Amino acid sequence: MIKRSTGEVIFQVVNVTIMLMIMASIILPLMSIFSLSVSDRIAVSTMKVGLLPVGFNLGAYTKILSNALFQRSLINTVGITVFGTAISIIVITMMAYAMSKQYFFGKKFITYFMIITMYFSGGLIPSYLLMTKYLKLGNTYLAYILPALVNVFYVIVIRSQIEAVPGELFDSGSIDGAGEMRILFNIVLPVIAPTIAAISMFLALGKWNMWFSVLLYATDKKMWSLQFYLREVVFASFLESTTLTTGTSIDAEVIPSENMRMASIILVALPIVAIYPFIQKYFVKGIMAGSVKG
Repeated sequence: MIKRSTGEVIFQVVNVTIMLMIMASIILPLMSIFSLSVSDRIAVSTMKVGLLPVGFNLGAYTKILSNALFQRSLINTVGITVFGTAISIIVITMMAYAMSKQYFFGKKFITYFMIITMYFSGGLIPSYLLMTKYLKLGNTYLAYILPALVNVFYVIVIRSQIEAVPGELFDSGSIDGAGEMRILFNIVLPVIAPTIAAISMFLALGKWNMWFSVLLYATDKKMWSLQFYLREVVFASFLESTTLTTGTSIDAEVIPSENMRMASIILVALPIVAIYPFIQKYFVKGIMAGSVKG
């Protein structure tokens, strides 16, 4: 057994202490939120709930899950996340593949202007006028998907990964008579799958947490997302009335508004948190892809 020096021991202790503090800063608030969401109404109203639940009450979850507006917001968010992420990753990957080709006409010129969009945009008002007045996309799902369809940074990342693929793989595909699309989907994508999975996770997380686009482009409650629904529930707690923007009055003697807020937070975050462990291995591989290996 190798004996560690005093400096190494101190370093390990400091590292472990910092990691435990970071973990506590994440876990303890979540425990408090969950406890408030399932605790008895009297304990919640008298602020006696700490990290552990006091009593047990699922009334807030039942009320939220049975709410038609929450159900519609859930469907909207799942649809936007699934289809929006799929469309974005397809477009981004095809752009990156095209940009990786040496014979691509105007490659440097297009790359230059793509990079400019990473730092400058047309602004909020022009974007709003474009989507609502000229494209007539207000209260449509396209208003949520099109503005964030392409992320230039991800195009550059995937292009770098494609350029790192051995040229012999492309040559073998061409010799076998495969076209560019077949080479991309049958040869390139399996090689860079970890990177695609990691980027898909980032894209899906961004679309799941979307609320500002709803604020800009949606006037119909049927077009709300889960995060916008949660925003309205939280904001309603600051009003003197216990009536949420859903149009449903909350009986304060049955379900305190604090239960409703905390239960909404749990329900909105739970699906994406539950999915993350299953794709974590791809996320790690995607982050490590392209690193120096000994």
